[in-house]
Amino acid sequence: MSSKPGDETTLTLRSLLLLLARNGLLLVALSATLVASAVLTMRIVLSSRNVAVPPLVGRRLPDAGALAASRGLSLRVEGRRHDATVPPEHVLSQEPPPGGSLKAHRSVRVWVSLGPHRVVVPSVEGDSARAARVALEQAGVSVARIVEVDDLAPEGTVLVQHPPAGDTEADAVGASLLVSRGAGGRDLVMPDLIGRDAMAVLYGLRVAGLKVADIRYRLYPGVAPGIVIRQTPPAGHRISSRTPVILDVSKAES
Repeated sequence: MSSKPGDETTLTLRSLLLLLARNGLLLVALSATLVASAVLTMRIVLSSRNVAVPPLVGRRLPDAGALAASRGLSLRVEGRRHDATVPPEHVLSQEPPPGGSLKAHRSVRVWVSLGPHRVVVPSVEGDSARAARVALEQAGVSVARIVEVDDLAPEGTVLVQHPPAGDTEADAVGASLLVSRGAGGRDLVMPDLIGRDAMAVLYGLRVAGLKVADIRYRLYPGVAPGIVIRQTPPAGHRISSRTPVILDVSKAES
């Protein structure tokens, strides 16, 4: 059967439209592929570029995170520790340091401050120095210094402590204690006792906290009995309660 001229024209038009449709779909697909490839290439380029690490130390953690994000970086908290100079929840240190470089979308490692280390200091005033040391060390406070002074309190008694009792920042140098070494720990100047009544001398030495180690009675012509005729240490020497005093006292003729 022979085709009509009108049928051939219709067939040719349909073929042309079908060809155009196929080419259009191919063009759309090709365009989509090119766009996806461009986006992927852009991501690869951005990911491979180096960015400068910003200074984060001393900043609040949220502020540090925002600053890092503005450079295409993120934060990774590695740990927290006490620090007396950096407030809590502020960046204490970072790695890499400011000015270093990282690939985009990498993480800056940071350590965050917990603020000063605080402890509860026990009251040790009035305790012995040994008991005070044990109590302080159990509370996490080391004893860095003990100063002894003359005082009427018994020897070894804690007179003053620093820091005082209560909640306080842990001092890196530790606690200091002022401790009594007793009333007799003070230095004295040996008085001139020669020619004085021995009984009065003994009483005065005892009141001063001095120790008479020996009294030797000797016959001394022309001197009434009971008079100090010699002393050790001699007058003017510095002494303490630990210094032994020896007296020679005249005695009566037998």
